[in-house]
Amino acid sequence: MDTILKVEHLKKYFAVNVGGPFARHKASLKAVDDVSFEVGRGETVGLVGETGCGKTTVGRTIVGLYAPTAGTITYCDENLCALTREAMRKVRSKLQMIFQDPYASLNPRMTVGSIVEEPMDIFSIGTMAERRERVQELLRTVGLDPEHTNRFPHEFSGGQRQRIGIARALAMNPEFIVADEPISALDVSIQAQIVNMLEDLQQNLGLTYLFIAHDLAMVKHISDRVIVLYLGKIVEVDESKDIYKHPLHPYTKALLSAVPIPDPRVEMQRQRIVLKGDLPSPVNPPSGCHFRTRCPIAQPICAEKQPELRDMGSGHVVACHFAG
Repeated sequence: MDTILKVEHLKKYFAVNVGGPFARHKASLKAVDDVSFEVGRGETVGLVGETGCGKTTVGRTIVGLYAPTAGTITYCDENLCALTREAMRKVRSKLQMIFQDPYASLNPRMTVGSIVEEPMDIFSIGTMAERRERVQELLRTVGLDPEHTNRFPHEFSGGQRQRIGIARALAMNPEFIVADEPISALDVSIQAQIVNMLEDLQQNLGLTYLFIAHDLAMVKHISDRVIVLYLGKIVEVDESKDIYKHPLHPYTKALLSAVPIPDPRVEMQRQRIVLKGDLPSPVNPPSGCHFRTRCPIAQPICAEKQPELRDMGSGHVVACHFAG
């Protein structure tokens, strides 16, 4: 596999006030805690987990919106964490992000044409006429009318706004795109259109995706491999087609049991796994295995020793003392 991105022992901690907004005591919120994985060129890797597990923080740290607390991010054999601001600026044109909220991620005071053209303006790409032509080409690529360049974001639907965000991400001909839950804010009828478009763009432009989502059914459709994240740590990684058939970690099993099955008879007969309790605070995570406080098979060793990621064969790795 030609590796385009390699993340090693990535940590991202945020300083937070403990005891209220006016408290003086500071603590570290461990949003991402020792995460390592690789992404191959042309591959789509799904990053899944419930809200608060650190998915978005991983994506934002990769593209440079957050500075990592520790660890390395290697893109095309270049350590992004060691680059100067100017050097990172050049690399960033090849690393782009599609944001979750199509309403908040577009400047309401800018026209669609200006929004899509802005990355080319920042990097001084081409003449004004060439940039305008490129904007029209990008709008056509994402299924929008190029005649709408002078309209403002509020004149478009949610699905159309997300297409505008995708066009902006494509403006610099990127190689790697972090798609941060790009369909979660859209109507169900529009979600499939956006996902199919992303697949077509990947095939036509040779893109590589890190697809962040909590919709496991959609992740199964678009991803080659799936990484399951819980409270800032990776608990399972496997090929997409296999992890849905043979999940090993109790958390993965619980997530998959919540995915609805179209056949009502099968849906009625299967047993749901309902996790007890709430997601623990990343400020003070449980000792040992972070999942043990909600795990149905937890044993005393789970509180004493943090499980390491074990290779179960064929690239299927899992962090659980009792998986197998």
